[in-house]
Amino acid sequence: MPLDPVSITGVVLAGGRCARMGGVDKGLQLFGGTPLALHALRRLKPQVGQVMVNANRHLTDYAAFHVPVCSDTLPDYAG
Repeated sequence: MPLDPVSITGVVLAGGRCARMGGVDKGLQLFGGTPLALHALRRLKPQVGQVMVNANRHLTDYAAFHVPVCSDTLPDYAG
């Protein structure tokens, strides 16, 4: 029996170390004037019941997307 999309929570993972980006938060980089993480949220939202962002830095910036933001609870950004 297929899952009802309303029962699924979609998560945009933006909680890494930014090591490959030289310390720059990739999720907040603009593409067409919009942060990459917000592009992902907008594509994900119609497919699931709820969306949220996992981030470890710039939490207020991600909260401005008006979705819940959660941080990693494990050390060293283990996810």
